[in-house]
Amino acid sequence: MAALAAGCSGEAAPPTSTGEVLPSISTSGGSSMSTSSTAGTSGTSSGASSGASTASTSTSSPSTSEASAASGSVTENATTFDVGWDKDFDDPTPAGCQGKIDFLFVLSEHGTLKDEHAELAVAFPKWIETIESKFESFDVHIMVVGSDEFWGGYWCNESCEQQCMYGDECCSLNVPPGDQGELCCQIEDFPCSLMNLVTACDETLGAGVVFPAGQEASNEPCKFVGGHRYMTSEEPDLAEAFTCAARLGWGGYNRGGDALMQAISPSLNGPGGCNEGFLRDDALLMITWLAPGFDDSKNVVYQWEWYDAVVEAKHGDPGSVIALSLSNIECPKIHDEPCQFAKLFPHHVIGDCCDEPYAPAFDEATDLVEAACEAFIPQ
Repeated sequence: MAALAAGCSGEAAPPTSTGEVLPSISTSGGSSMSTSSTAGTSGTSSGASSGASTASTSTSSPSTSEASAASGSVTENATTFDVGWDKDFDDPTPAGCQGKIDFLFVLSEHGTLKDEHAELAVAFPKWIETIESKFESFDVHIMVVGSDEFWGGYWCNESCEQQCMYGDECCSLNVPPGDQGELCCQIEDFPCSLMNLVTACDETLGAGVVFPAGQEASNEPCKFVGGHRYMTSEEPDLAEAFTCAARLGWGGYNRGGDALMQAISPSLNGPGGCNEGFLRDDALLMITWLAPGFDDSKNVVYQWEWYDAVVEAKHGDPGSVIALSLSNIECPKIHDEPCQFAKLFPHHVIGDCCDEPYAPAFDEATDLVEAACEAFIPQ
């Protein structure tokens, strides 16, 4: 999959789209920034924080965005702040979003992205640095979900349970030979001795990740303050906690759409659910989705269903969502559903799953939070 510098072309819109184009957001430097954009591949951000460049095309507003318009859509000449709210006003908390943002990261575990994992490891602390610097005064929730409900590695799991060693009859012929007497498992540092800590939520698609295991994964439990499956502003070291959860490894299924829908579902967010308390009615939602340019979800055929599920979870207000797609930069309409999904929202950025580095696209997407705050009416 080639990484291309060209931006996405051909905006997708629901069959009942009003066709209305959202107005621009004026920057402090006088240039304009659309509430949606395509991140370039040059490694520099074109977000409002630079105050110099103009972001690319805006998207048509989907039909369900009428609820957002009714609650106060983004207005012409709305101000964007070049150094964050705490530098521009005495009160750093925007009245619209009340200083609350839920960050949801949907990260594919597909093997086609294995070469990108080294760069992702570099990007993780930078993403957190962006959150901490721009939203220092905000109440944030941060959750990572994978694209596969299977925990660990198949042969390693079996070998741990059976104490199966290389050379034993139980060690499959499909496993490359290893040293006699060593565990029949190819995954380095596999947490065999900690498998008793695996819970039902660790094997539930869409549940927040707290114990990644597999090829190039953290292979250790992540400890979050509060005991949730997501991080909060109370976390003493967000970068360390996030990196632990986000190092999912590779080799799993690529069902990001299914995982996304489950992650925000009432069953997982309600009382007793794996993600209880993550998604808040009075908070903005920012979705960052890393996918290899396609999705293999079993229960979803079109990106409209993902979009409808998110909008329903946000009480009919698509304007309360910021969507960042790190997928195929060309955003083909037929195969790249994750990218097409992101383009349905009025606030979105399209980045490249195979471009380095990943940090600028995330920085650009977080610039849109300011515009979203202007129009958001908490439920």
